[in-house]
Amino acid sequence: MKSLKAKVVALVTICAVVSTCICGGLSLLRTQSVSNQNMAKQMAMQCENSGQEIDTTLIRVEQSVDTLARIMEQSLTDIDKFKTDSRYVEKYTESLRSVALEFANNTEGALTYYIRYNPEFTEPTSGIFASRNSAAEAFEQLVPTDFSMYDPSDAAHVGWYYIPVQNGTATWMDPYLNANIDVYMISYVVPIFVDGVSVGIVGMDIDFGSIEDLTGSVKIYDTGSAFLVNSGNQVVYHDEVAFGTAIADVEGSSLSALDAALSDASKEGSEIRYSYNGVQKIGCYKSLANGMKFVLTAPKSEVREESARLLFTILFSGVLAVLFSALVGFFLSSGIAKPLKQMTEIVRKNAQLNLKPDSRLEKLEKLKDETGAMARAVKEMNERLRGIVKRLEGTGELVLSSAEQINESSGRVGEMCSDNSATTEELAAAMEEAAATAETINRDVATVDDKASMIARLSQNGEADAGRISERAQALSHTTREATERTKAMYEQMRQETEGAIAKSRAVEKINELTQNILEISAQTNLLALNASIEAARAGDAGRGFAVVAEEIGSLASQTQNTVKNIDAIIEEVYAAVKGMAACLHSSTEFLEKTVLEDYGEFMHVGEQYASDAENYEKSMKDIMQAVHTLEEAILDIREASDVIGRMTGESAVGISHIAEKTTDIVQRMADEEELAKMNRSNAGSLKAIVDSFILE
Repeated sequence: MKSLKAKVVALVTICAVVSTCICGGLSLLRTQSVSNQNMAKQMAMQCENSGQEIDTTLIRVEQSVDTLARIMEQSLTDIDKFKTDSRYVEKYTESLRSVALEFANNTEGALTYYIRYNPEFTEPTSGIFASRNSAAEAFEQLVPTDFSMYDPSDAAHVGWYYIPVQNGTATWMDPYLNANIDVYMISYVVPIFVDGVSVGIVGMDIDFGSIEDLTGSVKIYDTGSAFLVNSGNQVVYHDEVAFGTAIADVEGSSLSALDAALSDASKEGSEIRYSYNGVQKIGCYKSLANGMKFVLTAPKSEVREESARLLFTILFSGVLAVLFSALVGFFLSSGIAKPLKQMTEIVRKNAQLNLKPDSRLEKLEKLKDETGAMARAVKEMNERLRGIVKRLEGTGELVLSSAEQINESSGRVGEMCSDNSATTEELAAAMEEAAATAETINRDVATVDDKASMIARLSQNGEADAGRISERAQALSHTTREATERTKAMYEQMRQETEGAIAKSRAVEKINELTQNILEISAQTNLLALNASIEAARAGDAGRGFAVVAEEIGSLASQTQNTVKNIDAIIEEVYAAVKGMAACLHSSTEFLEKTVLEDYGEFMHVGEQYASDAENYEKSMKDIMQAVHTLEEAILDIREASDVIGRMTGESAVGISHIAEKTTDIVQRMADEEELAKMNRSNAGSLKAIVDSFILE
């Protein structure tokens, strides 16, 4: 596999396969996990919603019976008469009869209702019992069950009474078959206790068929369904299993996992996996208000069907991705290989020293990828080589021209050497005269230098004195300014604190307003206490407790008024103290502002004037000193110039004598340069031959 095109296709295909496998595998795992979680959440949500619908029916029954139980408790005003007076019991019963009937008529699915009393205190058939065959019929008042005919331990006949009483709390009884009307019913019973004594019970039976209808109407997926079990995991409703069958005893199945999960409260709402008649199933359950459990279940294959579809979709998408990647790799490699092939041909042509412009290179350099960058680099190299060749060609011509110019210049140099000899003699005479003049200048400069040194010493002493005066003036001004600033800061702080204290003193007025509000509230409280006392008096014995509370409220209002008076006295003392403090602080700040600050201001003005005069004196001394330094530098420059003139004059005389000797040497070197010029002509010819080997046009 030598072709770049084949390599790119293979590389893209391999990367696509690997990427698809990795991404597909991870996506598959994640998709299955998310899909399973979603299915579990969907099942749990439907289980919760359907169970809540059943709970709504049960809660309505609970609300009716609980409310009726509270009315029964409130209506029983004399427990002693209830235990001993049968006429009181009859009157009490009649007062509850219409209320109980109204509650039963307004409770959906209610078939019976009953209020029974403790047989230890009342007749064995005392109480209320009414029944009907269906919700469309009216309730018929019947003779209550005779407690004397059954032992309290006979749960089958009187368990509906004694079990809730023993439990001491409201109890849902398990569904049972009412043989009189051939209907399964479910009972909710609330025991009544007054001062810890069992008075009786209030109960209501509803048609269990309504619960069964709600459960049977629940469907999920294709064949998923719901069923009900009681607190002992016995089936109370199922499409295929008989009523009362324990989950663990269902024939032809191993439901131990389901039985264990239903017995574990922590598993409620969680996914449960089990096998039923050879079919793998997934389910979840919700506990109902009456202690039963609503179980929603469906075959595992239906629950995981969506996950299987997702798996097929991912695999099919992966195959399409690989095929598409191979196709893209083919076209991509073709697009890469073609420009590279053209670039190879262009580079090979440049290697043969053929630097002619190529139209293909102009097209390739417009590409935005690495091939375009390579084309632009090759074009840049081509242009630079063409430029180098052209510069070599120009350089050869210049070398040839220079050689001819050197030959001509050699003749002119010889003539100029002859002129140099005459000029040298004239320079020697001028140097002797300049040397004499330099000696005279040196003598005058020495005299001026002594006088300038004396002036410089005097100016330096004056400048030092002016500096010390200026430093003392500045120190005085700085000290005065700092003292003034500290005094101003102290004044500003005292002024702010004074204003703050005065402002805070106004808060006392706000306290006065608050105390006034408290007094108004106290007055209103007194009025409310009076009204409450009046109403309590009207209520008689029932309002005695309320009258005591009203008296306490009136007493509290009186205490509030006394407290407010004490607060007013304290506020007056605080207000007087604050006023005295404000007057004192005002006097202090006025003294600082009008006396201390004005004195510091005048003192600071004098210090600043003194500092200004010292600065002017110091400036004058510095100007004089600067002028003296300038004079000394000028004298030094003159002296150095004179020395240089003298030295140069001597050196010039020596140099002139050497000029004649060097002129002779120049003539000899001109002959050597003529030989070098001939060699340059030969090299220029060789350079031109090299340039001609390049093809530029």
